Amino acid sequence: MNNPPTLQVALHPLTVSGSSFRAGEHVTVIANVPPRRMVSRRAVASTDGTFDVRFEEVDGTPRGLTVRASGSEGSAAMYAPRPARISRPTN
Repeated sequence: MNNPPTLQVALHPLTVSGSSFRAGEHVTVIANVPPRRMVSRRAVASTDGTFDVRFEEVDGTPRGLTVRASGSEGSAAMYAPRPARISRPTN
């Protein structure tokens, strides 16, 4: 059984690493950087299904950042961090 495609995201600058895409697949990576900025890059997955793209123009820790990667052969993955949950104090 194959693993589904996944994305790992690092900041300073924004770097997206994909894995479990199809070998040789052309991948479009779109980063949505609120409030009104969308940037994209293209990559080709290596023979082991991985790729890396850098967005030099995105620095810092953008609040509400989401990243989507779509492959030419149907592979897809999304990165959308969940907001931190704050627990209520217990008495």
